[in-house]
Amino acid sequence: MRTMRRCDRQTSPEEAWKILENADYMTLSMHGADGAPYGVSLSFVRVGSALYFHCAREGYKLESLRKDPAVCVTAVERQQTLAEAFSVAYRSAVAFGAACRVEDAGEKQAALLALCKKYAPDNAGAEAYIAQYPQVDVWRVDVKELSGKEQVD
Repeated sequence: MRTMRRCDRQTSPEEAWKILENADYMTLSMHGADGAPYGVSLSFVRVGSALYFHCAREGYKLESLRKDPAVCVTAVERQQTLAEAFSVAYRSAVAFGAACRVEDAGEKQAALLALCKKYAPDNAGAEAYIAQYPQVDVWRVDVKELSGKEQVD
């Protein structure tokens, strides 16, 4: 487990999961297919101790994940610049784990429905919308290590 320098700002594991649950997007960082660092911001949803995102079936991100599935995810639930104090109030989380393509049709459908519920909670047409895009891929990040941090000044 990695240690946090400012442990006075560390949240409980439960709060770190809540930060992930409430964040609008995550940044997925990995080793790029060419060996260089690579990060991309994505819509995602937390289900249990996993994070799911959808994407096309091909592209640099997927080449990279297939070559090395180890990832780091960062997410910020909220932030507010405190200019007068030369500071920022925030709640953030960092997760480490491995990404894998979801092969099971039921898990894929459940993940896509969870994504729709998160981003369009009042839209009842999720299943019909998902059916229009059978070519979409779903990937899962199995979180192995998680920490949260907050500055609430």
